[in-house]
Amino acid sequence: MTVTNIVHQPLPAAIGHTPSPLPDFSDTARWAQVLVQDNLNAPRFQQGDVLHVDLGRNRFMGDSHYVVEIGGQQMIRIVQARPGGLWIFPVGHPSTAYPVARELLTVLGEVMYATTTRRVG
Repeated sequence: MTVTNIVHQPLPAAIGHTPSPLPDFSDTARWAQVLVQDNLNAPRFQQGDVLHVDLGRNRFMGDSHYVVEIGGQQMIRIVQARPGGLWIFPVGHPSTAYPVARELLTVLGEVMYATTTRRVG
């Protein structure tokens, strides 16, 4: 899995117009895109989908889809609070949920939305 920052490019000025000062995109540094490379989270996220991740939400903030790192491996998982602690699992396989100690879980960001393209025919 590869996490890449979103790059914003200003539009060129129209002929005969003076370009306005560049807008402040400092907030965009907290956003990243993740290309889904497997179908572990199908049917919600499938191979080829692009997930938009808020890197500013880098701690558990409630049950949701997160980009997490466990043991040096980055993955997309649902992190869920259950009695006894936090549990993680891929969307497509909720029966594989397992508990993880908070100190072993690194939340890299929360998945806010996805750009999905489905093949027809």
